[in-house]
Amino acid sequence: MTGPLAPAVRAFNQLPLQRRVLLGGVVLGSLVAMLLLARWAAAPDYALLFGNLSATDAGGIVEQIEGEGIAYDLRDGGTSVYVPKEEVYGLRLRLASAGAVPDGPAGYELFDGGTLGMTDFMQRLNVKRALEGELARTIGALKQVQSARVHLVLPERSAFRDQQVSPSASVVLSMGSPLGADQVAGIAALVAGAVEGMTPSDVTVLDAAGRMLTGPEGMGGESGLTSAQLRMRQEIESHLVEAGQSMLDRMLGPGRAVVRVSADLDLSRKESETQEVDPEAQVLISEERQEEVGQGTGATASVRNYDITRRTIREQQEAGGVRRLTVSVLLDEAAPAVDVATPKESGATPFTDAQLGQIESLVKNAVGFDEGRGDRFAVQQIRFNDSAVPFAEEAQAQQRAELISLAARYGVIVLALFLAYRLLRRLADRLQEPAPSPFQIDALASDPLADLLPEPTASAAALGATEPADDDEPATVIESVSDGVYAEKLSDEARLHLADSVDLLSHIAETIDTRPDEAVEVVRAWLREDAEADAALSSQAPRS
Repeated sequence: MTGPLAPAVRAFNQLPLQRRVLLGGVVLGSLVAMLLLARWAAAPDYALLFGNLSATDAGGIVEQIEGEGIAYDLRDGGTSVYVPKEEVYGLRLRLASAGAVPDGPAGYELFDGGTLGMTDFMQRLNVKRALEGELARTIGALKQVQSARVHLVLPERSAFRDQQVSPSASVVLSMGSPLGADQVAGIAALVAGAVEGMTPSDVTVLDAAGRMLTGPEGMGGESGLTSAQLRMRQEIESHLVEAGQSMLDRMLGPGRAVVRVSADLDLSRKESETQEVDPEAQVLISEERQEEVGQGTGATASVRNYDITRRTIREQQEAGGVRRLTVSVLLDEAAPAVDVATPKESGATPFTDAQLGQIESLVKNAVGFDEGRGDRFAVQQIRFNDSAVPFAEEAQAQQRAELISLAARYGVIVLALFLAYRLLRRLADRLQEPAPSPFQIDALASDPLADLLPEPTASAAALGATEPADDDEPATVIESVSDGVYAEKLSDEARLHLADSVDLLSHIAETIDTRPDEAVEVVRAWLREDAEADAALSSQAPRS
């Protein structure tokens, strides 16, 4: 075989059968891995084109996309359309110009066509529809809201104030993420501010599941607390629970104790003013003196005004003071009992009264228990139900297995590419190695490194007999180096070159031993080439 691949084919054919099979498998696996990797890399990166679509709108959009021959993917039950990322913006513009994009509820564009010929009722209805559509668009633009529907009740104005009915509104939200109480209150204020005569209390906000987000049920339940008051109570209770729970977790271990705190707060704001009067202490506040001057005896009159000491104390108490705490502690009866004085596990036995007393004292101090305030405390022990723990551990194990499988999948691809790279590079280096010179073949035939090479066979001896030795000095030098005479005087680089020469000679010896006929033909061909080269040089030499 001739051509640029001939050396590679010859090198492959010279390999043992096992190495050829292994090399073929590695190359085939590398090709498959590269094809899979290329297919994965060439797969389009999909991005959301339109979401939260009705079946009719989604069908119209898909029909337009198929007409343009663009790949698409339907998700979320067919309500979301995904297309390649680079096609999103251009496709949106083309669909909008074609009228296939759903505009949502109509707004003030209802009046673009004019109102000539409309009755008064139709005009009022269009005003209501336009206002509902604009409010729905504004609310739907919020980050947490996917879509919104607004319904307004706009009663006619009455000539009498006592007969006037306030307008009201209902808002239904389809949310992408939960809304906080402040955000719900902001939506109610937005709707109320857009309608004349409406207050936030006239706005009802519901989610897609029908739960009321405003009013007593949505803002604080039956307790009648506002959102700010309920949030204050939850923050205080969470802080106290964390104070007691963290201490028991360190003492008994995680999941072996449960602490719950219910706080009764004084949510009223109080201002008081107190005056303290000291009747024993008098203070001169003013004095009047009159003198009469004349020829006779003068007269003097004076008036002194005194006042008692007063002290005015004004106190202002903000809302949020703790009126009473109710603390409950539940201990796992199967948890190892721990002595607080000498922390040491004593086995999974029920807690003794002394240990319960120690735990009670510690938790009371952690949460700020005040018996004079009327606080109540209860501690009980019971065997916990740990049946849910194996399921949680199984779910975590399954999640870890999925991550490991994903990592292994990409790891195999990377490993296959790495092995293919190393193998191909090694093969390329092998092909770039210079062919052995006749001198090396001659040195091998004379067995200069007998201690490093296997015993020569009869065929190798015959090969050596056919090759004349021109000079014994190189063989003597190599033999001396191989015997260690000059090894200590060589540099590291020279030793590496010597080791490479030994490996090359070993490979040549193995080739001569396994295929002596081919080796003899190669050596004879080299000798013929040298003879022809010498003849050509002698013919070109100038004659004297």
